[in-house]
Amino acid sequence: MRKNVLLVIFVSIILVGSAAAYYIKTFDSDIRLNTDGSYEVTERIVVDFGTEQRHGIYRDIPYKYDLEEGTYTVRLKVISVTDDDGDRYKTKISKRHGYVNIRIGSPNIYVSGVKTYIIRYKIDNAMLYFDDYDELYWNVTGTGWSCDIERATATVHIPIKMPRDELQTICFTGSYGSDEKNCVSKINDIESTIEFWTTRSLGSMEGLTIGLSMPKGFIREPSFAKKLGWLLEKIWPLALLPIGLIWLIIIYLRRGRDPLRFSIVPRYEAPEELTPAEAGTLIDESVDMRDMTSTIVDLAVRGYLKIVELEKKKIIFFTTKDYILAKLKEADDELRPYEKRMFNALFDKGTAEIEDKNKAIELDSSIANKEMIAISSLKEKFYTELPDIKKEIYESLMTQKLFPSRPDSVRSKYTAFGIIALILSVVFTFAWNGYFILGLTPVAILIIIFGRFMPRKTKKGSILAAHVAGFEEFVRRVEKDRIERMANEDPTIFERLLPYAMALGVADQWADAFKDIFKEPPDWYVGQRGVIFTPHVFVNNLGSAVSSVGSAMSSRPRGSASGGGSSFGGGGFSGGGFGGGGGGAW
Repeated sequence: MRKNVLLVIFVSIILVGSAAAYYIKTFDSDIRLNTDGSYEVTERIVVDFGTEQRHGIYRDIPYKYDLEEGTYTVRLKVISVTDDDGDRYKTKISKRHGYVNIRIGSPNIYVSGVKTYIIRYKIDNAMLYFDDYDELYWNVTGTGWSCDIERATATVHIPIKMPRDELQTICFTGSYGSDEKNCVSKINDIESTIEFWTTRSLGSMEGLTIGLSMPKGFIREPSFAKKLGWLLEKIWPLALLPIGLIWLIIIYLRRGRDPLRFSIVPRYEAPEELTPAEAGTLIDESVDMRDMTSTIVDLAVRGYLKIVELEKKKIIFFTTKDYILAKLKEADDELRPYEKRMFNALFDKGTAEIEDKNKAIELDSSIANKEMIAISSLKEKFYTELPDIKKEIYESLMTQKLFPSRPDSVRSKYTAFGIIALILSVVFTFAWNGYFILGLTPVAILIIIFGRFMPRKTKKGSILAAHVAGFEEFVRRVEKDRIERMANEDPTIFERLLPYAMALGVADQWADAFKDIFKEPPDWYVGQRGVIFTPHVFVNNLGSAVSSVGSAMSSRPRGSASGGGSSFGGGGFSGGGFGGGGGGAW
């Protein structure tokens, strides 16, 4: 007894579910051919939702077709979506994956029972032109509906003067690829219409496809001008590349070039207003590690610290080195904000082992009671300070009114614009037009590239940059007799200007200029005993020290991350031709 009750309940659930499932009572398509090759389609879809609560239906109509010759695009424009009384439905129309998606109904309103949806749209570039005839090959319902269609019809309106005896019709039913012909057609001579209708209901994923062969000369093929207009409308995103390039050049000429440009004249001193890091940043409009490490040397030259070279363990024939920084005095108001931050961060982040301290004291007893750190101890610690130090170097130059905007901010802005343009090119390519990938993507890349050159200096900044460039030119073409005179007048000139030469990347040339002049190392650098001093050897050793500093300062912990053809001749099938798609309820 219990089993019978369960069986009755189970069967009842199935029957109720079947009765409640929505279906299309009639799908009537009215197709009006125009002599220019376009046609207007009116679909009247009567849906019985039964007791189901739905918002409405959606209709997918393809506008892109994969043919043997490549992708073929028809022009589809939705005109209106109404009910039988002509009242418009709330709709959302979008393009995706080669389909026009028409979602009909409101997300806030549920409907049930019988509803009528009338969709009007215009199609162009979807007629087939052959040598002996022209053809309408149209997938009326599509084979993508997820419900049954009780009856489907199509009425084609042809030009009045077209001879009826030269017309041929064919139709197909079933799922995609089927050659079943559970449909019939009728030519109405008086009304200039051809009617098609199904002789059985269509199941889920089944549809009606029609073919109409017409004599030539009554439906005009698109003219060259019309085809050109379609082509231009299709490929217009390609114009974004030259337009974008011209726009970027104009922007650069207006906003990217320095307001003043000078011929480079050799200057025998670096600008007094600038520190080495500021000079290096001003000349290339970017703070790099060379600029920051030159600050270490400059602090040593100015008496804030001493650099001691230590030999570490030997590996076969090679000896590794480390460097001790000894604090000679505290940071004071003579230092720029970024110099204070760097100086204090070095001694806050770094440490030194007792053994290394003792080795350093053996080399220079004057640092016995000084605070010391080893450069190697800065690894995986100091890198967190670099963003703030870079920021303060830029801010220092901004305070001196050498840049109208921070160079890193300008580059970041153009990089952001470039990335946004790159994202839009991908989105527009898939959602709108495939040529965006060819037109907008290069523009996006050019925006990022141009952004590297968009920072500009003020008039004051241009004058000082010319001074810095003049000093660099002097170092590159230094005259021996002039250097000798300058060294006699100022014995500190070699070490005083060395940090500037290091920031500008001309330290080796600076050392070569003094190779026969200075015989003793500066007191702020302590090398290994027994090594004969020459300016070139000293600069090489100092370069190794600076390189070690740069590597240690920037070292991070591992893992940290900053359709077509013809319906005739045996080639037709259900789902073939243009039109089609499908839909469902939502």
